[in-house]
Amino acid sequence: MNIFLRTAAVLALVSAPLAFAPAANAAEWAVDHDTSSLTFSVRHGEKIVSGSFTDWDAAIDFDPEKTEAATIKVNVKTGSVATDDGQMGKTLTGEAWLDAGSFEQATFSSDEVVPTGEGSYDAIGTLTIRGISMPMTLPFVLDIKGDKAHAKGGSTLQRLDYKIGSQIDENTLDGVVKVEFDLNATKK
Repeated sequence: MNIFLRTAAVLALVSAPLAFAPAANAAEWAVDHDTSSLTFSVRHGEKIVSGSFTDWDAAIDFDPEKTEAATIKVNVKTGSVATDDGQMGKTLTGEAWLDAGSFEQATFSSDEVVPTGEGSYDAIGTLTIRGISMPMTLPFVLDIKGDKAHAKGGSTLQRLDYKIGSQIDENTLDGVVKVEFDLNATKK
């Protein structure tokens, strides 16, 4: 179970930053960390293990009228993974998992945001965990009222693509990690 939680935490950490980052000539947003979250979940045996990252930042530059100018960059401190099981959180930062000692940050970076419907978008970018970069599409919905924005979204990642908990087979710990974010931001 500790291995499962570690893997889940690593994946969540990497995915979470996918939500927002700044871009040139759009609209810059400041994320309210107190009301925002970056979470992950993964199946471990018959249970779902969930966790979050507590230390991350996002540079978001996004205007729904100028999506071509959007930029998003999320940096997640891999050592800030937290789970309901404190021991599991410590395991996830270890060398076989997120390897926070060698790879202090996971990042998501996008300079292509594509509208997919009324208030919904895909941020197309790159997720880097443990120094391994892979393409990622992060679907999200966005509601802007005045200078306040609320965005929710998420995606999945294959933990073995990033060598997270690679000693644990997928029958014990699912290879797919679900990452979700719920962000509130104010226009700068």
